[in-house]
Amino acid sequence: MGLRTRKGAFAGPPWYVSARMRIPVWLTLGVAALVVVFGLYRVRLAMRAEKPAPEGDPDAADLKPRPRGIYNMSRRSHLFVGIIYLLLGAALIATSFGFNPFGGLFGPSTEEPAKDKAPTSTGVPKDGLPDKDRGRDKDRD
Repeated sequence: MGLRTRKGAFAGPPWYVSARMRIPVWLTLGVAALVVVFGLYRVRLAMRAEKPAPEGDPDAADLKPRPRGIYNMSRRSHLFVGIIYLLLGAALIATSFGFNPFGGLFGPSTEEPAKDKAPTSTGVPKDGLPDKDRGRDKDRD
């Protein structure tokens, strides 16, 4: 999945395909907090007390405009949707801290290779300062 120039050279993946990009943890936790707060609000709407009808004017309830949007939903629907939002927020928080329920289902396995099948026989060299003799021309000395 890459772009090709006019001459057919491979220009690399597009800007939106980057394996190195990682979403910051503070961002996922912030979105999770918003989702949980909205879920709690929906549960609060489900548990709200019914307003008593005015006694003096029985037709006042008929003249009042019908609520629209999410306020027109039944209490059970508010409770159901609120619980779904709370579960989604909990899943976002769990994945922010590393929980990955489908981690083994996708991609290759990550087993450690045996010593004889490793890419190098000696292992990875350690970093350090170069030797004093290395880098000097012996003919110049």
